[in-house]
Amino acid sequence: MKKTKILLVSDGGVTKALMQKMYELEPYGAEITLVEDTDMPSMGYITDRMGLLEREGINAAPSCEPLLENCADKEIIVVHVASINREVIAASPNLKVAAVLRGGIENADAPALKERGIKLINAPWRSADAVADFTVGMMIAENKNIARAHKLLFEGKWCKNYTNQSYIHNMNRSTVGIIGFGYIGRRVADRAKAFGSKIVVFDPFQKPEAIERAGCAALSLEELLKQSDYVTIHMRLSDQTREYLGEKEFSLMKPTAYFINTARAGLVDTSALLKALQTKSIGGAAIDVFDKEPLSQDNPFLKLDNVTLTPHLAGTSCDTMRNSVDICFEDIKNYIQGKPMTNISN
Repeated sequence: MKKTKILLVSDGGVTKALMQKMYELEPYGAEITLVEDTDMPSMGYITDRMGLLEREGINAAPSCEPLLENCADKEIIVVHVASINREVIAASPNLKVAAVLRGGIENADAPALKERGIKLINAPWRSADAVADFTVGMMIAENKNIARAHKLLFEGKWCKNYTNQSYIHNMNRSTVGIIGFGYIGRRVADRAKAFGSKIVVFDPFQKPEAIERAGCAALSLEELLKQSDYVTIHMRLSDQTREYLGEKEFSLMKPTAYFINTARAGLVDTSALLKALQTKSIGGAAIDVFDKEPLSQDNPFLKLDNVTLTPHLAGTSCDTMRNSVDICFEDIKNYIQGKPMTNISN
């Protein structure tokens, strides 16, 4: 039986141990080679690389040498954040499937792969549960002053009165507005429903009937912003969605409403958000993603008393990495067996 040669590239996120799952493909005719991207030994390096690729594109990152050294005869290449760029593609004449164990595909040159007829697959919902959990946590933390109270206690201060004292509401009396109703947005809706919140949704890429079938109200963006006590955005960053929310959109929000961003900083006009927070034209914000990471000590967000800030943690979970492998494992198994793959991105 002809073997399907597969190259796995582990790193400090999707480790060698997690990649062992792929060896279960051997009974289906896979021949596995496992190498390690030693330039990405931990999540700090990985997060920085992801940010670089998102900001500057596929050519901003160097090729992974162990990948280049072992790709020549491989039919499938599986990476986490190592780049599948034109150099790698040119060095892989037998390549048929490129698998990126991430929700996004920024570290793969999708047009170059398409030119060669190489299928690109990824793990689109790998971090959906982690981000949804985190998003609801950020809503509650900002509304209930959890992070602020924690910080003040460590400073020796026992504070019982906060900037938002007059509009600290229970979740079951709140309307949660979700912009973007994909893998993450739907999971945020499910979690907020469990708290008894009313859920309203805007998604320009989905039909209102699909939103209504999920038990949510489909609104225009303008109406969602006007009605919501929490506005959370869950869209992919693209030319269509860059700075999707700006001064006009923040001006439509309630002065007591909270804005939550656990998606991408580029979805928001940062200067407009800062102005809305500084002038208290919105109630507050909880933000996990920033234009430049890490934050500098003079970043204006750090001077505000109506924000909860976290260092790009929303997708962080041991389960996220395991999900990545499990999702792509099923598609690769289908490919080897001649069945359709589910998560094709090109």
